[in-house]
Amino acid sequence: MAVLQELLPAEAKGLVFDLDGTVLDTMAHHWQAWKQLSEEFGFSLSVDQLLSLAGKPSRAIMELLCEEQGLTHIDIDTAVQRKTDLYVELAGATQVVECVMEIVHAGKARGLPIAIATGGSKPQVAKSLSAVGLLEGFFDAIVTANDITPGNGKPHPETFLRAAELIGVDPKFCVGYEDAPLGMEAIKRAGFLLAVDVTQMPGYPKLV
Repeated sequence: MAVLQELLPAEAKGLVFDLDGTVLDTMAHHWQAWKQLSEEFGFSLSVDQLLSLAGKPSRAIMELLCEEQGLTHIDIDTAVQRKTDLYVELAGATQVVECVMEIVHAGKARGLPIAIATGGSKPQVAKSLSAVGLLEGFFDAIVTANDITPGNGKPHPETFLRAAELIGVDPKFCVGYEDAPLGMEAIKRAGFLLAVDVTQMPGYPKLV
């Protein structure tokens, strides 16, 4: 398939995928969790705002919202834990993004190492991947927000660089796949061979 060849070039030696909104169709769950959290804790957040912040860890998003809206009454630790709990309650209904999984399987067929590079926390990632049977033994490496330097979430390249390191592939031979602008920037800053915006792929699901 010509499209697949463009998204999985012959020079690629390793593939690194974002998780939420890329491999898994979870952004609707995240939006529902954030929406309920905003109602419980008294802050505002729109779909467009969330999409613009996609890829950032929940703590970074919460800190930004508190700063922008002067939310001195909110305990960030409590809010972040509540958001995680809300998401985990919803994540059992998670499904894969089929058009992206075609690339994953094509990469596996070529014997390429495949990693996940996500801004999600370990509990969220474990719940999401377990829901679709991909937690154990499917990916060669999984990098979460818990595995990088605090404050170095996307668009900082550390998440993708760490994933490339764990699969033993020079970043210049890695292809990165993302659904969010911050993630795309992180891939480019990591010096990857190619940054693929999966939202432009035929068959990609829409949030709303």
